[in-house]
Amino acid sequence: MEKLNKNLVIGVLAVIVLAVGIFYLVDKKSDNYTVKMSGKSVVVSDEKWKKSADPETYAKNFEAREMLGREAFPQVVTVYLNKMTSDRMSGKKISENEWLEMFVVHPQTITIQIRRDKGGYWVLSRQTFSVSEPQLINASPESSEQNFTLYQNSFQNEIDTTRHILDSEF
Repeated sequence: MEKLNKNLVIGVLAVIVLAVGIFYLVDKKSDNYTVKMSGKSVVVSDEKWKKSADPETYAKNFEAREMLGREAFPQVVTVYLNKMTSDRMSGKKISENEWLEMFVVHPQTITIQIRRDKGGYWVLSRQTFSVSEPQLINASPESSEQNFTLYQNSFQNEIDTTRHILDSEF
């Protein structure tokens, strides 16, 4: 009888441990990152983004887990925890709350930065793309408005994709 009670207690404990473990796995939705700022939280997908080092206390950095299309390096998005000030609104204004910059850092690449004002915070996306088109290799987007427009037209799909990411994921 004592052996039966002991086995029954062990069995009940095993069922409880198993139930708690299953509940924990089902209840644990993900390892998403939560960026908290005054009055707002932004949830960043752990599946799409990995947390990068934050050299500044006022910003959180994320690197894309996958490179898309013509990207030479993974996309980096910085979430600034403070309001966007006028000195940060640099580049070509492409909408009421977005600014676009394009420049060459490495040969045969173009770096595209998009800043988006989100009200109480702002985000900055940095992407570097490979350039293989002859008309782009010899034209710096910084040298003239015509060259800037040439690059913008050539990378419009990538720019639109980034704008969507900044709008929907950050």
